[in-house]
Amino acid sequence: MFGTTPLHTLFAAFFVVGVASAQSEFSAEIVDLQKNGTPILAKVYFAKDKKRMEMQDASGDDTIILRLAQPTSAKAGSYIRAGGRGDAIVMNFAVRTSTVPHPRGRTYTDGSLKSLMPAELYGLYAFIEPTDVDNACSEWMRRPSANGETCRNLGRETINGRSTVKYEVSCYGEVCRLWIDRNLHALVKRETKWNSTELRNIQEGPQLYSLFEVPSGYSQENILGTIRPTVPQ
Repeated sequence: MFGTTPLHTLFAAFFVVGVASAQSEFSAEIVDLQKNGTPILAKVYFAKDKKRMEMQDASGDDTIILRLAQPTSAKAGSYIRAGGRGDAIVMNFAVRTSTVPHPRGRTYTDGSLKSLMPAELYGLYAFIEPTDVDNACSEWMRRPSANGETCRNLGRETINGRSTVKYEVSCYGEVCRLWIDRNLHALVKRETKWNSTELRNIQEGPQLYSLFEVPSGYSQENILGTIRPTVPQ
């Protein structure tokens, strides 16, 4: 549980949806660095203003959420589970909406990108895309929800052969580390007190348009479930 740990952190600032930057198109896999064999948690497909995440068996059950309340300095946030392992979420940054298709029932759920989103562990890979990779702190710290938080540029570092810039930022009363790819303008590695993940098998190039569309014949349905408290990731 949260106890007295402050919840209003710089991480929250990343989930304030803005205009997508000039991020390159690519596909990749999010892997868990703390488990044997570095299992794949999700496969991602990023286009200019659309992104798709496909949750794998190792990802768990609460990987796509409908956020009901943002965490604050006084209390934890809350959410309803919208998807887990085997599910996918498509995010459209141009119109700021998200869609979760359900192939078995040929249905889908959709909502605002500010509420229907990947859980934090996955969502940061979708939402962090600074315009100036070498000066991301100045961009992040201008956001209202970053007031009183910290961000430090620790310099350039090579990760899996790719040139990145390493940052330390505030997260739930702890210090967390982020590595931003200088070419992709995307998060490619993150370390927190609770987990460590990174992107592997990065393949740059145009993504298939069909990845970001709901198949024809699907009908819309509502999200129902138990309200749960947000926990740090």
